[in-house]
Amino acid sequence: QQNVQVSGRMAALLSVFNSRTPRKILGLMPTGGTSHAHEYRLLFAVPSLDEQTLDDWWKYAQQVSAELVKPDENHDFSLLSVILAAGETDKSVLKKLKKLSDERKYQSGKHGWSSIRLAVVDLDTHKVHTNRMGDSLKNILQPLV
Repeated sequence: QQNVQVSGRMAALLSVFNSRTPRKILGLMPTGGTSHAHEYRLLFAVPSLDEQTLDDWWKYAQQVSAELVKPDENHDFSLLSVILAAGETDKSVLKKLKKLSDERKYQSGKHGWSSIRLAVVDLDTHKVHTNRMGDSLKNILQPLV
């Protein structure tokens, strides 16, 4: 979807991928239940990106993750991918970006895990930079840049 309001900010693009599969014991015997997995991708335009702005976007990503990820006993995993297309990027931002991590494992009646992937597309250098969990996202985006 284009131009979608998500947690108070206007995303240029929102993509949602959902998967539901039959749950099996040892991968062989159906149990009658299903498991589900999700990925949410959000694209934003950011005129310039400094450390303070990156901190703000990271807090926003954590807020969106808390709102969108709904683990239950059949949850496998959820990924939130936030992509920032930035006109200007401070070099200090790229170091800080690599250190950002939000990976959660759910227990007590909830199942699975979730993670936030944050990518910065530097429009000046035509390079994609990501946090630790974002390498697969980088592989998807780099050919497009």
